[in-house]
Amino acid sequence: MQQHTPKAAAVGVELGTSTATVLISSGDQEPEVRRMEGSPGVDAVLGQVRADRKETPAAPVGLAVPSSWDPARRRELADAAAQAGLGEAVVVSRPKAAAVYFTEALGREVQTGTVLVVYSLGSSSCEVGIVKSEGDRLTVEMASSTDEVGGFEFDQLLLAYLSGRHRDTDPGFWERVDDPGDADDEALRSRLLDAIRRARELLSEAPGADIAPVAGLELRLTRQELESCVGELVEQTVDLAAAALGEAGVETGRVAGIVLTGGASRTPLVAARLRERIGLDPVLPDFPELVPAEGARLVALAAGGAGVHGAMRLWTGRRVAVLAAVLAPLMIAAVTVFGSDLGTGRSPEATTAESSAAPDEEPAPETDAPSDGHGGGGGEGAAPPVELRTPEPDDDPTGGTPPAPEPVEDDPTADEEDREESVTAGTVPEVTGVSSQEARRTLADAGFTDVEFQGEQEPLFGPWYDECEVIDQDPAAGQQHAFDEKVTITYSYGDSDPEACETP
Repeated sequence: MQQHTPKAAAVGVELGTSTATVLISSGDQEPEVRRMEGSPGVDAVLGQVRADRKETPAAPVGLAVPSSWDPARRRELADAAAQAGLGEAVVVSRPKAAAVYFTEALGREVQTGTVLVVYSLGSSSCEVGIVKSEGDRLTVEMASSTDEVGGFEFDQLLLAYLSGRHRDTDPGFWERVDDPGDADDEALRSRLLDAIRRARELLSEAPGADIAPVAGLELRLTRQELESCVGELVEQTVDLAAAALGEAGVETGRVAGIVLTGGASRTPLVAARLRERIGLDPVLPDFPELVPAEGARLVALAAGGAGVHGAMRLWTGRRVAVLAAVLAPLMIAAVTVFGSDLGTGRSPEATTAESSAAPDEEPAPETDAPSDGHGGGGGEGAAPPVELRTPEPDDDPTGGTPPAPEPVEDDPTADEEDREESVTAGTVPEVTGVSSQEARRTLADAGFTDVEFQGEQEPLFGPWYDECEVIDQDPAAGQQHAFDEKVTITYSYGDSDPEACETP
């Protein structure tokens, strides 16, 4: 694999339908690769990652998953990774991971407004993703897949072809292979299929390949025979790519490139048919089966180890400003009551950070990453957060009795216009940080009837938020606003349909 990538320690994982790939990089050493066959479960994959990460326990983890996984399922995977002791893993779709590899590892450009076609042909499925470039964002516009085409189906067709062609040489052998009667026959068929797969992979670079002898039988395949056997299945995958472009509304002139991933994408006929249909030469990396895992590793590095949950809690500048404005009077009161934090070993910035969590925000889950600003939590010995409270009258530091507040009398001169204003306007509540649905209810309860929602797709490298989380509001919280005037709510969404966030 071409190495234009950072040499930092990180782990990239691809969760496929029948296999899982774990790629571990440790500085300048060559990456270690683990291939887990037989549809390994999530727990088994995460356990393997934990075992392989012993030398670099703080290395961030990126997980590439099928594009069909919805945000809830991705969040469950991130939770499982945290429970397995892997910290806050980044979860990304396979097409997006491959697009990151294309731009970062291969150094290829995808200009704004164009798309990258990610064609993935693995052992048991084919997935096509249309990834659009929007400045510094890569967005999956469309993704389609089928479980009816893959390298395993290629090998089955080749086995059937060889059985028909060579049956007369040893009828008993082929009868055992075609219709296994016991465990020994099943093992014989499995060994032959493995030998066919290895020969098929060799045909990506050679016109012919010998099949490793099985039970003394010598066989050979040519590239022409391969393409004759699998041509119809390859055509189905090319149709899938063309249909995805059509559904995404992308003309071929807007396609910046095609990147091939998955071991079966080495089949020369794949690149040839995509070239004919789309009009561009596909890019075949040195190790296409490792591309999603390597892309996930790069995303984890870019995120600094702050994953789906940790990165969701990152604040944009405007939200920090709002938070600071809210906390300022509280911090003044805290200093008045408790005195300065000087001498505690913490800076004022650290004190502010410790006491700025929103009341309904979950605490960041602990990770085994160091507290270096890259996704780790506080280490041992961290001072407990300061508990803020409202000063009571007895808290006067001078020891005297505070003056009684002057009574406030009703203004008898208030005119009818002032009373009318109090009925038709109100204070805008704070809704940033909650879901769009909760924001809708909160605003309705406050009397605001004209609420407009607009979605903002989360950027590739963060900050990330919960699906449908409100990230901005106009007017800002605390302002006086007419009940019948528009309140604009901006929410964040991932790869899912944003309309789900706006449906009452």
